[in-house]
Amino acid sequence: MRQPAKHTGFVEGYADAENMPEDFRRQLADATAQFMAKDDMRSLCRVEATSDSLSEDSTAYVMLQLLFNDSTSEQVGLSLILTETGWKMK
Repeated sequence: MRQPAKHTGFVEGYADAENMPEDFRRQLADATAQFMAKDDMRSLCRVEATSDSLSEDSTAYVMLQLLFNDSTSEQVGLSLILTETGWKMK
């Protein structure tokens, strides 16, 4: 099953994606597609970065606020690393 570009693009956002076996990358894209197909994720209307902290070792931690159509929200944290091509998920 071929994944839409948005799901494979999400997987490519991992810092070590180029080192992952192709089969594993495909599995991650499939899992992302399944997760995003859930009713609660389809109602996601906006994502806001609410805070960040940068470290001297080229890493960052970002807090995101996920806002849903039903006026609920959820806060999640994301670890990032600066690579030659930009910020990627750890």
